[in-house]
Amino acid sequence: MTATIVILLLIFAALGVPLFVIIGAGSLVAVWSADLDPAVLMVEMLRLASSPNLMAIPLFTLAGVVLSKGGAPERLVKLFNAAFGWMPGGLAVVALTSCAFFA
Repeated sequence: MTATIVILLLIFAALGVPLFVIIGAGSLVAVWSADLDPAVLMVEMLRLASSPNLMAIPLFTLAGVVLSKGGAPERLVKLFNAAFGWMPGGLAVVALTSCAFFA
C-alpha cells in the first residue's frame, strides 16, 4: 500500500506538482503508516517554523546576493591572489583564504 502511494507521489512530482505538496503528502503518508495522529505532524511543523534558526536561511541568501551584486567576491579574490598567489601552491591558499573569509 505504502509503495503504491510513494510511486503515485513520484508520478505527481514528474508531472510538475509543486514540491511542497509532494513533501506534505509524503509526510502525511508516513504519519498514517506509523499509526500516529496527524496532529503530531502539525505540532512538529509549528515547532520547526517558530525556530529562530530558520530566519538565518533567507538572511544568509540576502548577504550572498548583496555581496555578489556589489562585486566584492571578485575584489577579495584579487586581493588574496595578490597577497598569497606568489607562494608555492598559491592557488590553493587563495581559494582557502577566500572561502574562509566568506564563511
